[in-house]
Amino acid sequence: MTSIISKWMRRQFVRSGKKGMRFRLDNKDFTVLWSGGKDSTAALLWVLNNVRSNGFKVLYVEITGNTDWRCNEYVLKTAESLGIEDRLIYHKATVNGLDFYQLMERWGVPVMFFRWCLYKLKIPAFQSVPTKFIVSGAKKGDSKVREKYVKGISYSRYAGKWSFNPIWDWSKEQVLDYLKDSGLKLNPCYDIFGHGGNCCFCPFYGKTQIIKTLSNPYWREKILAVLEKEKENLLKGKAGRNVYTRWVRYAAQDTLKNIKLVL
Repeated sequence: MTSIISKWMRRQFVRSGKKGMRFRLDNKDFTVLWSGGKDSTAALLWVLNNVRSNGFKVLYVEITGNTDWRCNEYVLKTAESLGIEDRLIYHKATVNGLDFYQLMERWGVPVMFFRWCLYKLKIPAFQSVPTKFIVSGAKKGDSKVREKYVKGISYSRYAGKWSFNPIWDWSKEQVLDYLKDSGLKLNPCYDIFGHGGNCCFCPFYGKTQIIKTLSNPYWREKILAVLEKEKENLLKGKAGRNVYTRWVRYAAQDTLKNIKLVL
């Protein structure tokens, strides 16, 4: 019976579109998931601009050891500028006191088939909030996987909550325009690293993001040290080998680029 009701609810939510999404969130208790990245920031702004509710909270998860301080600072300052600092839940994610890099030494690099960074650090934080509904900045255009399952409304089995995704069908340009029109500055980590800085090491980053991240001395030393330490284990499997090879190859390119700049 529960599955039948859930399917019916999902169909009604999707058919109703964004107008229906606003209606269902009005005067409800829900939690906005905010990483400090452009997409989740746009989703937060959408809530502030469209939803009538005094009961919502905003959850920010710092991936302890892997989040750049500029991302943390951006979230705190932006929350204050938007007048939502009293709604902000600041969660420092660890497992038994171990940070991201200590966990990577224990469990290896996160890969598609074992994304422990999601399952062990982020999802427990999502589950910790008491609301039945969450709002996220997930977009179907982010990846082929998300294209299949991200809709306007979806049910997260892992978090055990209904997820409202108001920008699920937006393009990158639409997100940036929305932030610009709202007068909100983009997280400075995008200029520095090519990403939002919530996760400075990610096995799914592309060439530009890797090179820009490794251009920062602090993150270069930290990331390459753990990759070298885990080299033997990484090279045992195809997924780990691909991650190691890609990061080390682009690290070499970054070194050559810096040498050319000095010359």
